[in-house]
Amino acid sequence: MNIGFFLKEPTKTTETMLYLAVTIGGKRLKRSTGVKIKPSNWTGVKVKTLATDSESKNLKIDKLVNILKEIEREYLLKNLQLSKELLEKEFDERIELKPEPINKSFFDVFNEFIELGKVSKSINTTRTFNTCKKHLKEFGEEENIEITFDKIDLNFYDDLLAYFYEKGFLNSTIGKYIKLLKTFMEWSKERSFHSNILYKKFLVFKEDSEKIKLNAEIVEKLRITDFGDDYQNIVRDVFILSCYTGLRFVDIQNLKPKNISDDFIKVHIQKTREVLNIPLMNIPKEIINGHIEKYGLIRVPTNQFCNREIKKMFAKIGFNSIVQFTKHSGSKNIIIEKNSSDYLTMHYGRVFFVTNSLVKGMGEEFVREITGHKDYKSFKKYVQFSKEMVAEKLLVAWGN
Repeated sequence: MNIGFFLKEPTKTTETMLYLAVTIGGKRLKRSTGVKIKPSNWTGVKVKTLATDSESKNLKIDKLVNILKEIEREYLLKNLQLSKELLEKEFDERIELKPEPINKSFFDVFNEFIELGKVSKSINTTRTFNTCKKHLKEFGEEENIEITFDKIDLNFYDDLLAYFYEKGFLNSTIGKYIKLLKTFMEWSKERSFHSNILYKKFLVFKEDSEKIKLNAEIVEKLRITDFGDDYQNIVRDVFILSCYTGLRFVDIQNLKPKNISDDFIKVHIQKTREVLNIPLMNIPKEIINGHIEKYGLIRVPTNQFCNREIKKMFAKIGFNSIVQFTKHSGSKNIIIEKNSSDYLTMHYGRVFFVTNSLVKGMGEEFVREITGHKDYKSFKKYVQFSKEMVAEKLLVAWGN
């Protein structure tokens, strides 16, 4: 009997499923190990030590290999011929044994999941999981039920959706929490906290969120405006820096003078854990040099403060027309009407960078090289063409 391994998608940069491949009597048996890993973290026989959760993943792989060897040893001792069909039957029976009960509640395990995830997940992701946990607790209290792993079935799903709708949650928010719940259920199943698989049938519905469209003229007006307040001018600088580099707020916050050369910003991206080299244009150079000269560093207030001030600043420069968006909660339409400036956050700097780069003729692959987007699906969320941009491109293309 020969035991080997193969990855479902060996060229992926994200995690993919690892499979066992057992050859016996010229026949091949294939089974999932239940372990997902990045191909770069796989040596061919085990998960690299520095990879996230490598110890528990290697233990799970070793356990499956030991089961196979144990079956082979038993048949040898009994002097019986072990065929592929017998091996398959014996192996499946042994790996499908129910795990021993663990005296931890659903929310005890959820807390463990969040704590362990802090090592590899961003602060915002951890905060979102905590919010999801809070809503699940409130749902259990209002419905007077104790949430356990065994109760996470389709009836639970229907009741949870009804609860979210009653509270007026938007479909996009509900979909996000259902996705997080499924992620947690998969994580806890892999660690033998339960054997429930009904959560896999939960539908995660999505709605693309509508966004305000910023054009180059209004961004330039913001850039050249002196707001007469040091803090607002700093917020302006941070926003414009994002508009011209595509950097997330948190990555600008983490910038140090040592990350900056004459032509590039070399920065470790917190969310994706990768290093990007971002070309520096004259405007961001001026902002960076001005901050270092004045403060000794790139001065960045808190995200909360910046998000509050950027709304006021865009309103001051006249970006305050009434905008109406339609959201959905279940089948119910919810009309949201506010001043355009009230929708804005610091994240719109990154959105503007992506959109304006494409408008100016940069190829998508070059823009993604700067922003660090690995796939078009996540990249597309940042593309926000205004109707004027689309009209201009149409008229130019058609010669009118």
